[in-house]
Amino acid sequence: MKDMANTMKLHQGLARALAAHEVTHLYGLVGDANLFMVDAYVEDGHGRYIACTHEANAVLASIGFAQATGRTGVATITHGPALTNVVTALAEAARGGIPLVVLCGDTAPGDLQHLQKIDQREVVASSGAAFVEMRNAATAIEDLDRAFRIAAHRRCPVVFNMRVDLMWEDFAAPTAPAPVPNCAFAPASGDALEEAAGMLASARRPLILAGRGAANPEARAALLELAARIEAPVATTLKAQGLFHGERFDLGICGGLSHPTATEVIMQSDCILAFGASLSKHTTEERAYTKGKRVVQILPDVQETPRLDTPTLRLIGDIAGTARAFAELLDMADIPGSGVTDDDLARRLRAEAETFAQVPAAAKTAPGTVDITPALRRLHQALPAERVLVADLGRFVTTAWRNLPVTQPQDLVYTSHFGAIGCGLGQAIGTATAIEDRPTVLVAGDGGFTLSGLSELVTAVHEQADLVVILCNDGSFGAEHVQFTNRKMNPQLSMIARIDFATTCATLGFATVRVSDDASLDAACTAIAERSGPVLIDLRLDPTMIEM
Repeated sequence: MKDMANTMKLHQGLARALAAHEVTHLYGLVGDANLFMVDAYVEDGHGRYIACTHEANAVLASIGFAQATGRTGVATITHGPALTNVVTALAEAARGGIPLVVLCGDTAPGDLQHLQKIDQREVVASSGAAFVEMRNAATAIEDLDRAFRIAAHRRCPVVFNMRVDLMWEDFAAPTAPAPVPNCAFAPASGDALEEAAGMLASARRPLILAGRGAANPEARAALLELAARIEAPVATTLKAQGLFHGERFDLGICGGLSHPTATEVIMQSDCILAFGASLSKHTTEERAYTKGKRVVQILPDVQETPRLDTPTLRLIGDIAGTARAFAELLDMADIPGSGVTDDDLARRLRAEAETFAQVPAAAKTAPGTVDITPALRRLHQALPAERVLVADLGRFVTTAWRNLPVTQPQDLVYTSHFGAIGCGLGQAIGTATAIEDRPTVLVAGDGGFTLSGLSELVTAVHEQADLVVILCNDGSFGAEHVQFTNRKMNPQLSMIARIDFATTCATLGFATVRVSDDASLDAACTAIAERSGPVLIDLRLDPTMIEM
């Protein structure tokens, strides 16, 4: 390691500050404005630098890291076109409320003819991300600390703007950068809490719904205690999938992915306690699941999101503490349980689990293709039960979420906040380099996979990532294919020239299997079991047989 004296160059001081913020994984692509900082970070052994081939994937990787670990993701890029290349990734993080710091270079203000000069603040503003200017060498660490605080407390991406002409200025290191303080929230209290408890006390068929905001061990335990107290089943949003895995009265996902028994129980409920859930239209099935019901929403903070539905009553407070406060009020009033969680419901939920464990019969598809649902169910059985799922966006995605479930919320990396295809591969790189005790499974369509840049696969190979890519290859842009065929129009414009992904990805270092029948599907399952590095499974699908 280098001897880090109190006086150093600014790029060295920034690298040291990243270490002080416990940045263990730095994703990036170097250029004029950030290469010396990255070099100092690597040379001094501060953490692991993952070099990507495209700036967008570097930022997406830090988004995947943040979702899988619950920590602030960190990426670095240079100026100008590097920043314009990451606008979609920044918008994805901004829409998803994902904490992120992107250390972005900038040109010298006096160099008016620099080819890469652009108004970077305005570019960042268009994405919805926050912007923090590194004012000068003396304030650099103070400015960087502020970027980390904003990212953590607002749950948003922050672009930290670093001028290239300052990187070699002398820098007097502070004793230590200011750590990001933890925010402690009190339980909800007062009249609103008592009103909500009154709604719960009068409910005959209560339901507890948990979202990603309740996806932590303390909240999980408190919600299960409350559910047992009021004898209510539990369910989750898609993004909190697996929170109640293994519990006797877990309904699974609430929304369009609900199984029949869950749908029936949700529709029959008369009071929903929604903890840490935004109640989006996907969770409420366009409000069909909440219509005519009393809905009490408990959120951990007042951060606004466009996905918020309007509940009967909204409480702001600590999730676990508020759940325990409900139980205390019900105990004081001696309110009995509802009786909803009985042996009959337990039997029906066991039957749903047994049905899922069976691979459904395959439908007839075009020669050389397989049926997506039974194929994914077979691959689900071949994969370890504990794995991280990263699903890119496409018409296959709901089938993937339904047939490749995870057992804990942090293992579902959601890539569809901005509705952009092609965000999956970068995020999978982030999860596969951060989570090393279980594989990352990327499910992508051929259109989004190609858009994301096949060159990024070499990053997975170089990092020896435990990554399994399941490619839903139907030779089309699915949503557009559906629109053409629904109107009985020729779908030719939505078709993609067939790429031999198995051969192409094998040249980049992946083990590959092309699946076109039952025998090759067996080979894919074997490849998963015997993998020693990244694996790609090219599922050949019939574009006329996949539903949105």
